[in-house]
Amino acid sequence: MVRLLLLAAAAALPSCAQILYGGLVGNIADGSDAAVPGATVTVVHEQTSATRTGVTNEAGVYQFPTLTPGTYSVTIRRGGFRAYARTGVAVSANNTTRVNATLQLGEVAEQITVKADALALQTEGAEVRREVDRATLENAPIPLGRNYQSLLGTLPGVSPPQNAHSFPANPSRALRFSVNGTSDQANNIRIDGASSYNPNLPHVSAINPTLESLEAVNVVTNSFDAEQGLAGGAAINLQIKSGSNQVHGSAF
Repeated sequence: MVRLLLLAAAAALPSCAQILYGGLVGNIADGSDAAVPGATVTVVHEQTSATRTGVTNEAGVYQFPTLTPGTYSVTIRRGGFRAYARTGVAVSANNTTRVNATLQLGEVAEQITVKADALALQTEGAEVRREVDRATLENAPIPLGRNYQSLLGTLPGVSPPQNAHSFPANPSRALRFSVNGTSDQANNIRIDGASSYNPNLPHVSAINPTLESLEAVNVVTNSFDAEQGLAGGAAINLQIKSGSNQVHGSAF
């Protein structure tokens, strides 16, 4: 029994990393669709200027599996080719974004820049997921209490969230809701990877972060990946803001 518990604990360790971060992957090819190995790929977080650098492998593939959610610029360089740059690449928690690129022959000093891109289909996972992004959290009208859970009712399959219990029993004023007809106790809410389970009232979360503290709310309602777990209705992952290179705030 002790061995089983240790194995279970060890297996659970990587799961938090998966839901805390987003991923960025892609294939780099030339004009003839041949793979371009050894290309240098640089990604820069546009809000914090944090920079990561990698190199494509022999198949022309690059991977950044653990990126802080946000908007990134991607630059690709290889000798004999024009540099390629793309800005405004959105990376969200618990999701993998794919950015493929075709390099054109030319001088290294020349650069092709893509400032906008069409929305891509979800090709890196089978889960059914939605996201309440930062723009929605900041601009959507929220009922009295300014609770992010009020917005979950706008997602497919989620019942209208409702108040539950008195202030002494539920001081965080977390709301109760069901997903896809399951019990309201079948939801699992994580805050930066830590479960916000309430043992006394399992149908509401123990901690309810303020609206202004949230970067994004990721909701998975079906075909859960292995790292989700502990959820039969929805696995809800909250990403807390980590700061940026700009001063900002709000008041009410």
